[in-house]
Amino acid sequence: PRHSMRSRSASPVSGWEVDVKRQSFPLCVVWCPIPVITHLFPVIGHLGICDSDGCVFDFLGPRFIHRGSLGFGDVARFWRLDPKQWVSMVHLGDAEKNSSSSSSASTTTDSSGIALHDLALRRSIRFFEQHENYNLFGNNCHQFVAHAMNVGGFGGKVDWNMVHLAVLVLVKGQWTSGWAFLKTWGLFIVVATVLIVFQWQIVIGFLAAFVALAAWFAYYSFRIANPTRKVFQTLNVAVGSTREMDVTGGEGRT
Repeated sequence: PRHSMRSRSASPVSGWEVDVKRQSFPLCVVWCPIPVITHLFPVIGHLGICDSDGCVFDFLGPRFIHRGSLGFGDVARFWRLDPKQWVSMVHLGDAEKNSSSSSSASTTTDSSGIALHDLALRRSIRFFEQHENYNLFGNNCHQFVAHAMNVGGFGGKVDWNMVHLAVLVLVKGQWTSGWAFLKTWGLFIVVATVLIVFQWQIVIGFLAAFVALAAWFAYYSFRIANPTRKVFQTLNVAVGSTREMDVTGGEGRT
């Protein structure tokens, strides 16, 4: 069944607690290992984003947004997005007109930021379900999360991409448990240690493969992908929609 994002009345952000047991991560970017791939390259994994109710949304296939959990298992890391960093980009006719982002971000309240978070996510889901094909090495789960952040002007930016998110989840992400860390890094550490001792040439091969992957993802993110164009298309798609949250007037959906 389709999960409906419900807007909550103004409440302190501290009311949106993470519940690992229920796999509820309100207002968070969430990450989990991908079997085999993450065991070989532990910094590579699957990404999703949660609404204010804590429901996970992730991009798993052509025009398919999966709901309720990450497609490859339980959340291992999460990064809470600061509601005050969302900017009211959703009413701009041109996504490149972001000169007022800084002043808008400085006056965003927790409650309006939460509303913006859900609205940007809702519009991104609609756009991906109507228009976007999936490519593991290009338009993937990271790009979906980045797009939601771009639509909402998170941090005053409209050019978030998979490289930004991969680094920030690595740096800012919190582990859900020690077991989650072991599942991600344990096998890699054991295998890498054995190979370094007995077959260090294989380690060089893995490092070369990782560098090649990282170089491709960086090239795609900064040279091929056009996040601003996609934001503009998403906002145009949303122009005709009705009964969406008015983030400037504070009206909820009916």
